[in-house]
Amino acid sequence: MNKVFLVGRLSRELDMRVTVSGKAVCSFSLTVAFRTRVREETDAIDCVAWDALAEQIAQEGGDGRRVAIEGRLHSRQREGADGQRRKVTEVVVRDIEFLDKPG
Repeated sequence: MNKVFLVGRLSRELDMRVTVSGKAVCSFSLTVAFRTRVREETDAIDCVAWDALAEQIAQEGGDGRRVAIEGRLHSRQREGADGQRRKVTEVVVRDIEFLDKPG
């Protein structure tokens, strides 16, 4: 089973684009806080949404909005600007719930 549930804040400018086949895709980063024995820390988790969900996030989302997402982990290879291949792991979002009012 590959299922991810996260609650955090949108932390990077939303990157909304349309593929050559006409599909909407929205990439963003979700900052998730957690507490260790010593201090509170955060992780920035890369996320991607497709089609109508991508359009909804682009419309309603904004830096700092608190959200809950449900999705799956996905790993892929991509080529960087320097020509090196890199492994990218991201959450493919299936559902999102905005937990605060737009500010």
